[in-house]
Amino acid sequence: MTDADTRTGATGAIGVTSAIGTAEPGRADDGLRERVEALVVIATGRVVSADDLRGAGGSLVEAGVNSIAYINLLEALERLYGVELDTERDPEALATVDGIVRLVRAAGRGGDGTPA
Repeated sequence: MTDADTRTGATGAIGVTSAIGTAEPGRADDGLRERVEALVVIATGRVVSADDLRGAGGSLVEAGVNSIAYINLLEALERLYGVELDTERDPEALATVDGIVRLVRAAGRGGDGTPA
């Protein structure tokens, strides 16, 4: 990501994961939920806020996440948590923050990206 990308809010999966850093070991689902929300905010170039997500009941579409931001989010989640996300197999789960948290947990990944 270049300085111009940072100024304009442009981001890719690498920018998303490097901006979010590593999680603290032992965080509960609420911590994982907050981290997923933060990834959404960064993946959208801060167009969608955590408050937008909460106001939309966690729905990515209702909060305003577009298709490019969605792809950035999925790539970041796969890199950060080492999970394989399949939009055809799990479309409903990948449509909400809580669904994403459940998939990450079901894959046996903790908040720090290591096996739970």
